[in-house]
Amino acid sequence: MEQKLKARKRNETGKGAVRSLRGQGEIPAVMYGHGTESQPLAVKNEELQDVIRGEAGLNVLLDLQVVDGKQKDNHLVMIKELQKHPFREKLLHVDFLIVARDEKVAMRVPVAILGEEESVGLRAGGTLQHNLWEVEVECLPTEVPDHLQLDITAIAVGEHLSVADLKPRPGVTVLTDPEDVILTILAPRLVEELEEVPSEEEVAAKEEAAVGEAPPAESAPSTGGEKT
Repeated sequence: MEQKLKARKRNETGKGAVRSLRGQGEIPAVMYGHGTESQPLAVKNEELQDVIRGEAGLNVLLDLQVVDGKQKDNHLVMIKELQKHPFREKLLHVDFLIVARDEKVAMRVPVAILGEEESVGLRAGGTLQHNLWEVEVECLPTEVPDHLQLDITAIAVGEHLSVADLKPRPGVTVLTDPEDVILTILAPRLVEELEEVPSEEEVAAKEEAAVGEAPPAESAPSTGGEKT
């Protein structure tokens, strides 16, 4: 069942207007799809946060009520894209896609990794390299999964898992290239300590220094008589 969310038609445009909008606790948004023109909207930050924190996450089905003065229209939508601040957990913009219950949609869903603690490769000292964090799927709006699972328990060092290894439930088709690698268990790095071998010049210099420090040779005793 879809969740309810309110939005208002937005007339403000430009960076200054958008910045002021966020300062008042609202998030700029647009709604499009299903043959309708793109409509600029605004939604309350707290209400949008409550929606995406639910079990369905970003793939929640929404009954969006758009208020334009005294007029109110309801639309069945999903979150197509959500922009966040790169360093702070702050919402910047949201795109709503109008959908129909009986028509399939293409959405991106995250990949959840299972079995890290029991992983053969990780227990052997390998390192998990995660290359792909989400994939695109196609299904009915009511069937969009909140994530797809990938179990790495039996994956050894040097092995990888690709999109083809995902097991979506019936009715969900993965559109991402099946050969795309999602993760790899890398072999542990071997660090070898090599002894420093002195060069020929360094050896020669040390030998010369050793000769210079040797004690002087004793003089041969005189064999002649006293000088007259």
